[in-house]
Amino acid sequence: MKIVVVDNFDSFTYNLVEYVSDQTIGGTGDADGGGANGGDADGGSADGGDADGGSADGGDADGGSADGGDADGGSADGGGNGDGNGSAIDVEVVKNTASLGEIEAAGPDAILISPGPGHPKNERDVGVSADVLRDLSPEVPTLGVCLGLEAAVYEYGGTVGHAPEPIHGKAFPVDHDGEGVFAGLDQGFRAGRYHSLAATEVPDAFEVTATTDHDGDAIVMGIRHREHPIEAVQFHPESVLTAAGHDLIRNFLASV
Repeated sequence: MKIVVVDNFDSFTYNLVEYVSDQTIGGTGDADGGGANGGDADGGSADGGDADGGSADGGDADGGSADGGDADGGSADGGGNGDGNGSAIDVEVVKNTASLGEIEAAGPDAILISPGPGHPKNERDVGVSADVLRDLSPEVPTLGVCLGLEAAVYEYGGTVGHAPEPIHGKAFPVDHDGEGVFAGLDQGFRAGRYHSLAATEVPDAFEVTATTDHDGDAIVMGIRHREHPIEAVQFHPESVLTAAGHDLIRNFLASV
């Protein structure tokens, strides 16, 4: 299975790569494996926290990839885990500065859109992620994470605005519908949030699959397209703060 990860220049991208690589097709994967840098609760993008740098719309200046990959674009091979009872997963990381043609040429069976700084309305922040969601995701199973969810909402006609307050490295309980990537996960499992933006209006093309309560406000934590194989989560499954992260990634890969 070939998985392409679109890297929106985020320090958590290679944690996602590790979580995917830990799984095996037809096997159980490595439920206890950590990310490439342990899912550091202080890392990752807050897509709106640091006023001293990053995107003009409030991106975190520390949102770049800290663990690998070429900051000038191109792709990096994330490898795969050949252990276990199933076959290995081939993971390729492609920067969001790549072209849609480059991603198509990689021949992905599924696509992950990583977290990242900034706002999905800015092309410089999402790059090719928007084209992927519009042109490839209707056919190629896609999972968006954090900015990946915000980009999906924005690309399909919804709105993204400021969350009630910026959250960076805190775990909140998630209520979900028990389907898709949430199948078999405990109701109310705690998940790591790293964001200051949130979906304020979800387009009709998507159903809301998960929320969290924030001082009485229901914040969208998950969406699923009603027709296309697209799911997205606002929280970070690849953070150590998310107890069910490996299981969520396994559910996504099982759907491919």
